[in-house]
Amino acid sequence: MVNQRYTTVAIVLHWAIAVLILFNLGFGFFMEGYPPSLKGVIIPMHISSGLTVLALTVLRILWRLAHKPPPFFATLAGWERGAAHGVHFALYLIMIGMPLTGWALISAHPYRPGMGPTIWWLLHVPAISPVAHMEVNAQQAAHESLVQAHSIGGWIAVGLLVLHVGAALKHQFFDREPEFRRMGVGS
Repeated sequence: MVNQRYTTVAIVLHWAIAVLILFNLGFGFFMEGYPPSLKGVIIPMHISSGLTVLALTVLRILWRLAHKPPPFFATLAGWERGAAHGVHFALYLIMIGMPLTGWALISAHPYRPGMGPTIWWLLHVPAISPVAHMEVNAQQAAHESLVQAHSIGGWIAVGLLVLHVGAALKHQFFDREPEFRRMGVGS
């Protein structure tokens, strides 16, 4: 019988990234409206978890290249296989693109010229040099564009997560396939 479960490392990376993304989306859409004292805690945590998503995603991609995932269930229609590949590819783009746009917008921040982010109050990451060393007006314009792109990316992430979770629920409960078990939930 073919193993239908992802490796333990893939499962741990999946759920760790999922928790960090949900944290970032949950606070990211509202953090600009928080009082300064709360923003002083939430924003560094948002940045830290975003860059942690980037690092874990790179690890996940490397792991995926070295370890073949379990096959789709035989009951999956061709269009569902194509949709699954498309949504997963888009999720990987978001998991890489969102942290990179966040890092770039911090690098272009008008009140922190040339400063990069700090991860979990421990590790300082350098600014992205081309963005950090732009002429002031160009840097401010880049910062505004990056903030908008980051916000749009957040909404795209929400849409992709709805598709991803919705498909998992459909396969588990309507198709009666042990979909959750593939990602370590249940036996």
